[in-house]
Amino acid sequence: MPEAVASFGAAVDRDWLYVFGGHIGRAHVHSVSNLAKGLRRLNLVDGQTWEDLTDGPLLQAAPLVTYKRNVYRVGGLSARNQRGEDEDLHSVADFAKYDFHSKQWVALTPMPKGRSSHDAVVYEGKLYVVGGWTLKGAGNKGEWLRQPYYADLEAETIEWKELPAQPFARRALAVAAAGGKIYAMGGIQAEGGTSDQVDILDLHSGTWSKGPAILLKSGLKGFGSSAFAVGGRVYLSASDGRLSRLSQDGKSWEDQGVQLKKPRFFHRMVPYGDERLLFIGGASREGHLSDVEVVQLGDPAKLLEVETASANVDVSYGPQSPGSPSSRWAGFRGDGSGRTAADQLPLKWAEDAGIAWTARLPGYGQSSPIVWNDRVFVTSSQGRYKDTLIISALDLETGGVIWRRRLGGSQKTESSEMVSRSAPTPAVDAQRLYVFFESGDLFAFDHEGNDLWQRSLTREYGLFQGNHGIGSSLAQNDESLFLLIDHGGPSYLMSVDKATGRNNWKLERPKRVSWTSPLVSRYQDREELILSSNGIVEAYDAVTSRRLWFVEGVQKNTVASPSVSGDLVVIGSSEKSHNLAIKRGGKGDVSKSHVLWKAEASSSFGSPLIYGDCVYYVNRAGVATCADIRTGKAKWTHRLGESCWASPIAADGRIYFFSKNGVTTVMSSSSEKPEVLSQNKIETKGTVYGVGAIEGSFIIRTGSKVIRVGKSS
Repeated sequence: MPEAVASFGAAVDRDWLYVFGGHIGRAHVHSVSNLAKGLRRLNLVDGQTWEDLTDGPLLQAAPLVTYKRNVYRVGGLSARNQRGEDEDLHSVADFAKYDFHSKQWVALTPMPKGRSSHDAVVYEGKLYVVGGWTLKGAGNKGEWLRQPYYADLEAETIEWKELPAQPFARRALAVAAAGGKIYAMGGIQAEGGTSDQVDILDLHSGTWSKGPAILLKSGLKGFGSSAFAVGGRVYLSASDGRLSRLSQDGKSWEDQGVQLKKPRFFHRMVPYGDERLLFIGGASREGHLSDVEVVQLGDPAKLLEVETASANVDVSYGPQSPGSPSSRWAGFRGDGSGRTAADQLPLKWAEDAGIAWTARLPGYGQSSPIVWNDRVFVTSSQGRYKDTLIISALDLETGGVIWRRRLGGSQKTESSEMVSRSAPTPAVDAQRLYVFFESGDLFAFDHEGNDLWQRSLTREYGLFQGNHGIGSSLAQNDESLFLLIDHGGPSYLMSVDKATGRNNWKLERPKRVSWTSPLVSRYQDREELILSSNGIVEAYDAVTSRRLWFVEGVQKNTVASPSVSGDLVVIGSSEKSHNLAIKRGGKGDVSKSHVLWKAEASSSFGSPLIYGDCVYYVNRAGVATCADIRTGKAKWTHRLGESCWASPIAADGRIYFFSKNGVTTVMSSSSEKPEVLSQNKIETKGTVYGVGAIEGSFIIRTGSKVIRVGKSS
């Protein structure tokens, strides 16, 4: 960090780490000059760039939380004395939200009483504030607070409401939430001394109970510790530098086998996705700290340097729920990148070894499979005119059918190899499954297959025209779905509310036949929608629909979808010299100002993959190219033998190329030379169209089958 700091607020939203305020300088010395300035953030994609957002009030011990891409601060401690003067400390009741447009804090309803040295957590849309005390100026010994509060962040007007009173009075404690419970851990007690005590508030019954004492060898016990729930499990970091996790039954703590390089307290531990924990700043016996350590959760947990947690790691799109992102492949190319943090992916398999199960599908389909925790969702269609639309939910462990829906299509088109057949890939999040067919039918179901809402876009806006049908897949963020309908008739781009199915906005487009899919990507303070479609590349504000920039004159970019890493957009085309890298952040026509390079490689069916310092393409003849991400020049080429309809996938230093004939070539991501690690063949009578990656397995889809390759418990 730019300075060593302790007792501050920190939170992560998507690819940004936000840090607010804190104590700087000598320990136990309090003055205006000992308070860190304002709000800043770190870009976690490159792990290097800190950005100052606003100065704001000078505070320490003010928790920071995020919810639905908003950043909030809660209370804190203010010093009114200058250095060398008698300390004049005041706990504040301030509650505020950072406004990314005005770049200022916006005051919200303050807490009922000034509060500092407390902790706060967001759980299911509500903000919970627990512990702490109130200081009211020079010589004040502080009022210890036993009354916790909560506020509904979804409400139009914030109203603070009381929770059942705490059976304890502690400050400098850690708070986390999971499984309908609030956990208050450690701290310093009103009666004196540090505490290893854990108190639990059951939000359903409204009762407090005792939990297992903190697992800690240090004499400081839980003083100045930090906690967070990840994947439904509570993790705690205390002054001994060890990481503990509450057991599944909640009766004991489990040492995770992690020793931080720099043990710390009055730091913040926050998750980056569901598989990484960031340990930020804090105090040690040698003084305040400015570094950030990253722990990769797993068995055993693995300690990484922050510099290695770089652009190869993305956070999943869509609302989160208990479970690991490694058991989810939520849409086209997963989160749209083709990269995955899934571990233990298979290296070698064959028809008689390494196949967990094969499931036959009714009808035929070209969409990719998607996965959410224990279920695989896949689409197909049946009948001469594709008049029966089929959605199947399969058990991830066995391949058995959990449920299957058959529905009528709005637009009937004769089925043939030249026309899309259930080509659009669906999307899934914690609440719903969203399915779109080239008949124009858009559906939302719950995970049990129950109807939530449906629409017919062809009845609303006209029939789809063209020789090859519609192939564009759904893109999503937390609240919205995005559809690109480029065809031989009136075309359009639209945003649809996930909960209701109603339009957020719809933009008319000129006729432009294309199969490409849009990509949602956060850039700076907004979410952008990136399109590459038949002659043009564009970026839109995903919320307002305002077009931000565009590049014209691109040829044959009709199938491959865009890829993004940081401030770089990479475009695939079947025409050489029209595979582009575009720098983000421009305005209007950036055809001459922001195109960084043009690669000689081509990308015919699958989309380009960005991983490490390379962009990977596969052309129509099945030749893979590794192009330098800085220049676009080819570092190496390798003939796979067959072309790939499915886009390649990157994981753990490997690139997986899934040829349409069932051969998967696994290559090292080394940019020095082509290095084949294995070749794997499964017998397929049809084309391999799409693949999903989850922990330990690939889910491979042909026209009429779904195949799980890899481990199955």
